Amino acid sequence: MIVTVEQFQKYSNVFTDNIELQESYLKSSQIIVADYLGYNPEEYLFNSKTCQLEKITEIPEIIKITIMRIASLLQSESDSNIGVTSKYFGDSGSRTFINYTNFDKYLLQVSNYRLIRI
Repeated sequence: MIVTVEQFQKYSNVFTDNIELQESYLKSSQIIVADYLGYNPEEYLFNSKTCQLEKITEIPEIIKITIMRIASLLQSESDSNIGVTSKYFGDSGSRTFINYTNFDKYLLQVSNYRLIRI
């Protein structure tokens, strides 16, 4: 895996005995990032200058952070949480709901490494 459970625990500040579940979040997150990039970032990296995939020498930190961000969102959905939160505005009495399961804004951070540009 690109990110270890220990790194993820420090990032998310969630320390649990259920290591297997946190590994599952990380693996799922890594699959989401790999699907978005169009390749496995553990093996290859897209070089935007040459427009070719190259064997990996070092994984960029932004890819690691993106994996941890998405894994944190997946983790937040546990315990019957559906990944939605709300913000109440007392003055107007309005409430805004925010969906955290849309990963697009996090994946945009690694778009320079994407094989297929849209």
